[in-house]
Parts: sequence; structure tokens; C-alpha cells
Amino acid sequence: MIGAHPMRSARVLTPARDALRRALQAESCAKALVELCGRIWLELEHVAQLNDCSRIPENSAFDLAAQTLRLELLLIIDACESAAWVFMLDPEVRSRLLSMSKDVLAVLAVGSNELTLELIECAQDRVFEEALLSTLNAPVQCCGEPPGLQSVRRS
Repeated sequence: MIGAHPMRSARVLTPARDALRRALQAESCAKALVELCGRIWLELEHVAQLNDCSRIPENSAFDLAAQTLRLELLLIIDACESAAWVFMLDPEVRSRLLSMSKDVLAVLAVGSNELTLELIECAQDRVFEEALLSTLNAPVQCCGEPPGLQSVRRS
């Protein structure tokens, strides 16, 4: 007989389940933020290498890499402010991702001919700071340092 049994929604969360979901969400968001920081770091390193290798007025590979990174940061910022990400991400992690993305974009928001290694290193410092903060706030199981987060100080 259809409808004879009361149906319980699968979406019903008890306070304990809701707290566990939020804790797991915060931990997975923090891990994802560390991974994303590693990827942004590698892109900054790529931009730095292109800048360092060829300091000519028309360096299309450098310009393209720098502009692509700026666009990716803009997309992250827009996504962080979207209703879907507000719902999906842990509020603290989303706020830190938004802040870090805006800070890095502000550093990179110069003309390609003005984008120096010092500015790129400054952006890398901010990304590293965020990855370190995320790692300290939510212990992350990893097999060493996130990829590409080694010192890039050049002589």
C-alpha cells in the first residue's frame, strides 16, 4: 500500500549530525585550500621563471602566464562571493580564500613590464602564509611540504 508508512526525509539532520557535517566540511575545505595554495604557488613560480629567463619588452609567454593567473584569481574571487560557494564552503575557509586571492591579485595588478621578481615573491609569501595558517588551524595529513612551496629567493 503506497503511503502507508510515514517517510522520513533523508535530509533531516540532528544537531549531532549537523555538527559532524560542519566539522568534516571545515577539515576538507582546509585541505582543499592548502592544495589550491600549492597550485597558485606553482603558477607564480612559473611566472617568475618566465620573467627571470627572458627580460625582453615583448615576452608573450610571460604576459600570457601573468594574465591567466590574474583571471584565475578573479574567478576564485567571484566564486567565493557566489551563493553556491557561500553554502558549500566553511565560512572561515571561504573568507580566508577570498582574502588571500584579493591580496595576491592586488600584488599582481600591475602592467607586465612592472611585474618584478620582488612582487612575485611577495605574492608567493602571501600564498605560503595562507597555506601555513590553514595547515596549523586544521591538521592536514600530507607527505611533506605542498608542491612548489620551497623558497624562491634569488640572488
